Amino acid sequence: MIRRQPLIALVIAVLAILTMCRLGWWQLDRMHEKEQRLASIAQKQTETPQRAADMIHRSGDIRDYPVTITGRFTDLPLVYLDNRIHNGRVGFEVLTAVQLQGASDALPVLVNLGWMPAGVTRGDLPSVIIPEPLQQAGGVIAVPADNPVIRETTTGAINNTLLLQQLDIQRLKSLTGQQFQPFVVQLTEAHPHFVRDWKPVVMPPKKHLAYAIQWFGLAIAASIITLILMLPRRTSHD
Repeated sequence: MIRRQPLIALVIAVLAILTMCRLGWWQLDRMHEKEQRLASIAQKQTETPQRAADMIHRSGDIRDYPVTITGRFTDLPLVYLDNRIHNGRVGFEVLTAVQLQGASDALPVLVNLGWMPAGVTRGDLPSVIIPEPLQQAGGVIAVPADNPVIRETTTGAINNTLLLQQLDIQRLKSLTGQQFQPFVVQLTEAHPHFVRDWKPVVMPPKKHLAYAIQWFGLAIAASIITLILMLPRRTSHD
């Protein structure tokens, strides 16, 4: 009969092994998702850029489609996305709202102008000069995703700017009183003041595969150790 203490240890070990296996399968799922996303990006990049105004009523997955955008900048607050890293340097992504030409009765769309380096202090936001109205500017469609790990701290606009930890369009609506399209246009053309090096897939599929192998390896090692410790030991008599 198995005593209570070894039984508890066995249950804990089995739960730990099952958790490791679950994490391994999750990493494999993420690998397949990234592979499909990269294939989708490659296919969409071969297509002729569409007008951003035409994407408003388009159904399905509109992420990563190349577009051209023409419109005028609104007087809504500039949005600074905090803690954006480029080549190891901390900075901001700067967004502003644009009223699309040919869709004057539609909601404005947020346009990501690109990355700029941070100043000496966190509150030292880089100065941004809003360019002339956009004329056939090239871009790519992005759809903001919520990151539950990030805790938002912004409460309102200061000096016609908003400093956010992540882009939440619904929260932006509550802060500005303005509704926006559910997507963002990331400008892609080279600019002297903004860095536009977009990476829609940050972690490559091979990285997820490596993590999956690690988790499965840990599960196998834990299984072997548990089996050895739980096997009955022979006692020798003189």
